[in-house]
Amino acid sequence: MKFLKSIFLIFIFQTSWAQLDTAKVFSYQDFYDLVVKNHPVLKQANTLPDNAKAELLMAKGAFDPKFSTSFDQKYFANTYYFNFWDSQLKVPIQAGGIDVKVGFERNVGQALGTDILTPPDGLSYIGVEIPVLQRLLIDQRRADLRNARIFQRIADAERVKIINKLVLNAAKTYWDWYFSYRNLVLTKEFYDLAVMRYDLVKKRVNQGDLPGLDSTDAQVTLLDRKVMLEQATVDFQNARLVLSNYLWSAEGDPREIPDFAIPQASGARVIDEQSLAQLLDLARQRHPEVQKLEFKNQQLQTDWRLAKNNMLPRLDFGVSSLNLTHRLITGYQGDNSKSNYPIIPNFYKFNADFSMPLFLRKERGKLQQVEVKQLQNTLEIKQIRREINNDITASYNDVKAIERQIREQQLAVERQGQLLRLEEMRFGIGESQLFLVNQREAKLNELRVKLESMKAKYEKAKATLLFAAGTSEW
Repeated sequence: MKFLKSIFLIFIFQTSWAQLDTAKVFSYQDFYDLVVKNHPVLKQANTLPDNAKAELLMAKGAFDPKFSTSFDQKYFANTYYFNFWDSQLKVPIQAGGIDVKVGFERNVGQALGTDILTPPDGLSYIGVEIPVLQRLLIDQRRADLRNARIFQRIADAERVKIINKLVLNAAKTYWDWYFSYRNLVLTKEFYDLAVMRYDLVKKRVNQGDLPGLDSTDAQVTLLDRKVMLEQATVDFQNARLVLSNYLWSAEGDPREIPDFAIPQASGARVIDEQSLAQLLDLARQRHPEVQKLEFKNQQLQTDWRLAKNNMLPRLDFGVSSLNLTHRLITGYQGDNSKSNYPIIPNFYKFNADFSMPLFLRKERGKLQQVEVKQLQNTLEIKQIRREINNDITASYNDVKAIERQIREQQLAVERQGQLLRLEEMRFGIGESQLFLVNQREAKLNELRVKLESMKAKYEKAKATLLFAAGTSEW
């Protein structure tokens, strides 16, 4: 049977909820589409990549140009001691850890030495700071930027994991709703049979064909099945309410399942060994838990490179050309003949900084710590992969076992139906008792309800298999 398009598909395409007045079958696929589109948990999961983007933006901030200025002046007892003014724009360059700086300084006053004294109109400069050993290939800024980019992929994997868990719970709830509906339908049929049989028995008792005890027996059976019907009705209503927890509008408003909506029949998808191989391959490539650990391993590799680089001595060079703007405007290049080093211009400032811890205990400890984390993460990846493969295989075994049980249960229902029909024929000709007919009928209903329970369990087992493989749909 080809199922009618779900009543909720109209809602997906943003039409009025009031238009849902014709179709009755609310298919699992339409339910799935609604869950992964509007559920609040999904919207919360979608904020994880946004948070990762914010982390990346913060990491990029370490390479933002930075402008700074400072002013300091001292005047006391009619003495103009000093006036310091320094403004600087520093532009970090990702490649090589180089910083380019442009600035202007003006240091004047009666108490200043000639080493820091500048001309009255100030001194401009442009220069670079270059790390030669430590921080040349990688530094904390670049490591943070790389890890922030990897964190985006971790956030995506975590988002998929949350969605898979949400869909698994939603699928189980849907098939619980399916079972409660089928149980209600079967119980209603069971009750209607009791009503018909009670009326028939009363007539035959009144006609003297049956003893009065059969009328009492039929009434007891009727009352018992009425209680069962009332309980099945409550169970169906409650299951529908629980399922409504997963239904939300695009605007974030909760939605309820209409009373006329019914679940689809259990699907006919058969899971074979080829499907198992595909799921194992999918889990190996895209399972969110494995992806998160692999991305974490990439972050640890960046941390290892940084820790390794930090064991090098620190040697930084800085060179600046002084009053470059003034010399470009005036064309003045100075008199290098007065310099002790004629090949070096007269307008420059040069500095070199060297430092190295003698024991490197902090650096060696950090490197060892990162290496331990790498080993732990590698072992965890191996363990997770093994657990995932075993979970998929175990879930597959459950699916195949339930398939066999369903076939056997269907055969049992057929055989019990044959026994009931024979018993009814015997009762009709007076060779059996009403008690035996009721007993055969109760057993048949029990087997039919159990069959529907197996079908619901089968669909939930398939959803569990998908979750074990790290996905939410075929």
